[in-house]
Amino acid sequence: MPKKKPLPGQLEIDSNFHEKPHVQQVAVRKKHPKRQLLFKDSKPDKGWMIAGFDVSLSCIAGAAIAYDAILNKFKGPVFVNQRWTKEDHYFERVGFRSHELVLDLEHQMLLTLPLEKIFIAEEEPWPFGLIKGGDSGWLKQQAEMSGGFLGSLLHYGFRNVSQMNTIRWRQMVANDLGITTHVSKWKEPKLCMLYNCTPADTGKFRTKQWALAYSANGNYWQESVPNWPDIIKSQKLGNIPRPKNSRAKSHQPDDRYDALAICWTHYYELLQDGILPGLDK
Repeated sequence: MPKKKPLPGQLEIDSNFHEKPHVQQVAVRKKHPKRQLLFKDSKPDKGWMIAGFDVSLSCIAGAAIAYDAILNKFKGPVFVNQRWTKEDHYFERVGFRSHELVLDLEHQMLLTLPLEKIFIAEEEPWPFGLIKGGDSGWLKQQAEMSGGFLGSLLHYGFRNVSQMNTIRWRQMVANDLGITTHVSKWKEPKLCMLYNCTPADTGKFRTKQWALAYSANGNYWQESVPNWPDIIKSQKLGNIPRPKNSRAKSHQPDDRYDALAICWTHYYELLQDGILPGLDK
């Protein structure tokens, strides 16, 4: 067949171009054998957190300790405190989003834990058999505050929630202080001078005495416990932290000390049940 002439503007291509004489043959290498990928658990153990809460009409106080399995480090205690005065509406307190306090405790320790690894204990509203005619009013409000607190936790998926009788954490505090919960030992008169309180209120300060003593010797916790101002009664605002230069008698210590005692007692109970490992440094 005669060779066609290129059209105007068309390049002339060599007829032997498709043979590619300049291309060298390269030997094909064998493929590497397939490597087996090792997949870890999609939900690795990140640790656990224990939180204790003291709930009342004037305050929700919380304390928490935790174990960070990623860093192999124990953390805490850390604290939260939501306080109200007489100026705050009652239903705003009952409807408070208490689960946010738990998340705040978790974030303070730089943790993101599954809900099943968070253990929460709240002091029960009142001891069994306490109801009397004159106490029914404030006990009703105390029960409603406790119910609102628990309802928020359960609504947002927290399931390891329990209530604790007062005598359980008081017994732990008394054992550590080397005393008993009998009124003659628990309400020691010399505490009146130490905490500027009345004899009837001395027993309330045992948790503060315990927390600061064991924070100072460094045997229990990774973080120190602050010395917060005591709570006094104000006719206008209710229970408030003691202002500077105030001479008013202390009504009780900061609620966060009770929350820490509840938290630590809950840890001991989980430890005895074999649910958690020991908190050793």
